[in-house]
Amino acid sequence: MIKIDESTVAICMAAYNGEKYLREQILSIKEQTCRNWILFIRDDGSGDKTPEIIDEFVSSYPDKIVCVKDNEEAHSSKKNFSCVLKYVRENYPDMRYFMFSDQDDYWKSNKIEITLNKVRKSEKKYGKTPVLVHTDLEVVDSKLDTLGDSFFAYRSLQPQVKTLNRLLVQNNVTGCTMMFNRELCDLIDISDDRVAMHDWWIAVVASMFGHIGVVNEATIKYRQHEGNVVGATKVNSIGFIFNRLFVDNRVKRTIIESVRQAQSLLEIYNDKITEEQRMVLAKYAELEKYNKLQRINTVLRYKFLKQGPVQIIGQLMFI
Repeated sequence: MIKIDESTVAICMAAYNGEKYLREQILSIKEQTCRNWILFIRDDGSGDKTPEIIDEFVSSYPDKIVCVKDNEEAHSSKKNFSCVLKYVRENYPDMRYFMFSDQDDYWKSNKIEITLNKVRKSEKKYGKTPVLVHTDLEVVDSKLDTLGDSFFAYRSLQPQVKTLNRLLVQNNVTGCTMMFNRELCDLIDISDDRVAMHDWWIAVVASMFGHIGVVNEATIKYRQHEGNVVGATKVNSIGFIFNRLFVDNRVKRTIIESVRQAQSLLEIYNDKITEEQRMVLAKYAELEKYNKLQRINTVLRYKFLKQGPVQIIGQLMFI
């Protein structure tokens, strides 16, 4: 029987054709120093042995692991996570803390303990307000050998950036490191098609309505392999800079996504935000209406800037 209390953590895992690394990831969760968690796993129609692995763990640990089954067709990690989160909210209304887990990473044994302590300290300090806490990651290869000690450094991210104008442009919160409380959970709906990326959306909402905390310690081994949907590329390498500025049009696509996401945030939360937040969202959401010189002027005036000089140069080139 599943038992929860005021500090139980719901871990939402989205699985799809993950047989290669899934078992190792679940075992890393099982070995956490914090034992007060429930793992909810949803398979999105895998064609490999993923369902069998999930059933095996559910049978062995029925009080700790739940298989989420529904009639939804997700076809993306964002929607898969959305289905898991929806299941937990509807079936466990007293659950207070939420995490996301990818199927192919490896959690360090104190990940939940460190993050939960930080969340609860923030709640004690700020009261009953939406709280999001995220951590650094260790970038590793398929065999868990280290490629980079810090994802923040690897991607030239600035985790201290928490303001709305900066997070609208570039996310620095990685979904598999975050934990958020019920107050924030009740504000978000990541099933909306207008959500660009679930972790990015949650980070922006947390910035608008609550508090974002960061742990400058890697709590997860972030595995890079041939099957990654979203991976980690070393930002300041010569190859990265050349590719981003002269070959790949991803910079421009991300800018378009961010502007349209801002339009959606303004539409959804318009009656809940402050006048200043409404102005910030509106200014960024209007970028598509301007010519290039006007867009650059707006970006500089309101500090709609990415994190790091390479990213800012690319942003101003393609805005």
